[in-house]
Amino acid sequence: MHAAVAECADRAPHDLALVQGAERVDYRTLTGAARVLAGRLAAWGVRPGDVVPLLVPRGAQLIALQLGVLMSGAAYATLDPRWPPTRIASILAQLDDPVVVGRPGDEPLGVTRTLAPSPLSALAIGSNEPGGPFEPVAAALDDPAMVFFTSGSTGVPKGVLIPHRAVTRMFGPGGLDGFGPGHVTPQVAPAAWDMYAFELWGQLTTGGACVVVDESHLMPSRLRTLVADEGVDTIWLTTSLFNLVVDEDPGAFDGLGTLYVGGEKQSPRHVALFLERFPDLPIWNGFGPAENCMLTTVHRMAPADGAAPAGIPVGVPVPGTTVVLLREDGSPAPRGERGEIVALGSGVALGYLNNETLTRERFPTLEVAGGRHRVLRTGDVGMFDEDGILHYYGRRDRQIKLSGNRIELGDVEAAASAIPEIRTCAAVARADAGGTVEHIALVYTLVDGAELAPRDVRRRLTTRLPAYAVPARFEQVDDLPRRDNGKVDLQALERRPV
Repeated sequence: MHAAVAECADRAPHDLALVQGAERVDYRTLTGAARVLAGRLAAWGVRPGDVVPLLVPRGAQLIALQLGVLMSGAAYATLDPRWPPTRIASILAQLDDPVVVGRPGDEPLGVTRTLAPSPLSALAIGSNEPGGPFEPVAAALDDPAMVFFTSGSTGVPKGVLIPHRAVTRMFGPGGLDGFGPGHVTPQVAPAAWDMYAFELWGQLTTGGACVVVDESHLMPSRLRTLVADEGVDTIWLTTSLFNLVVDEDPGAFDGLGTLYVGGEKQSPRHVALFLERFPDLPIWNGFGPAENCMLTTVHRMAPADGAAPAGIPVGVPVPGTTVVLLREDGSPAPRGERGEIVALGSGVALGYLNNETLTRERFPTLEVAGGRHRVLRTGDVGMFDEDGILHYYGRRDRQIKLSGNRIELGDVEAAASAIPEIRTCAAVARADAGGTVEHIALVYTLVDGAELAPRDVRRRLTTRLPAYAVPARFEQVDDLPRRDNGKVDLQALERRPV
């Protein structure tokens, strides 16, 4: 990754790389600052193969620091300083006495070295000091580059170890649209999330530019400003945020060149409204877990997609990725039959940090696609149609049994999402003290101005679902609870009082 950024700097040193407020950084300045920071990290004891936790706020300096970590041959783990101290302590306990970089005054969080705020232009001056700049460490494609910590079922965050190849596979010649010289992407995603890497490294490894947005979410008015003032043309939005912009101010998409949407199941109604107004603007459905870094499949959405039984398809594999579907017995599922989505190729993570048991379970070596491959078992259920397009049917672990009937909660949500008045929804299994599922609850929000009584929702679902799968309870809310990455917090809904 850092070699790709350095190539862009050698080729066009004065091209814009980063923007944050009034700070505008070209590639020469970015790589110069990163080299200075890499030298500082090495002096602090960082060695190739280390994992360096970063407790620095999102911004240009964090990006230079991350690039410096990569130049030192180490991998970075970006932690949010706003997280509860117990979560940060739990993550640091998984590492071997690491160098932890943070802001001055943050030492109680476990910070061992501090970095005061500074413009990158001031940092880069140090690259001209006697002795020459730090010489970046050569890295192999399989070497660790970053660690993303996801919520674990035990309450202990799981560290997903991502190699360089997982990022570089998707960008550059033959890669995804909207990246490279002349393209600009806003960086909005939380720095601890894998789609941060999509927004940031997608441009910086190919010669494009990235604009750091201080806000946590890209609101319509801010999007308009970014397109007009910074030339933003390629963006990633979570599905919920995309739906909000379509509802409140669809004109905010004017001027974009490529739009990626994902993280949750698409709303056919919102996609149809968008395509009516912007029939020629490419909008891609992006799908994939962090364990197959950033994206696994993409699908350019079209008006006809709304009629698909499972909703908007998730499409075809991104470059460097192969997807197969496996039955419960491990045999391949043919087209037209559901199976577990299994990914193989350059995007597959190296495993979970210091968790060999879970790594063996989720990343086994299997006989698939004509050979033995190390794969990611996603736990997601999909089906290839006759054209080889992948359709998503929800999580395998969201399959429940109610009164002897096996039900996919994703199917319930797809049926409810097809009701025009419903804006967002989630199906939740309600269980008794012994864990036996008693009924399904549908928690939903309505389109602004819409009126739809629970009995009417039930009536419409009876025409779309078998009787045993129709929810027994309906809860209309103003908004669904969200996690930091914008996805619906299903655990919060499951804990919701009946």
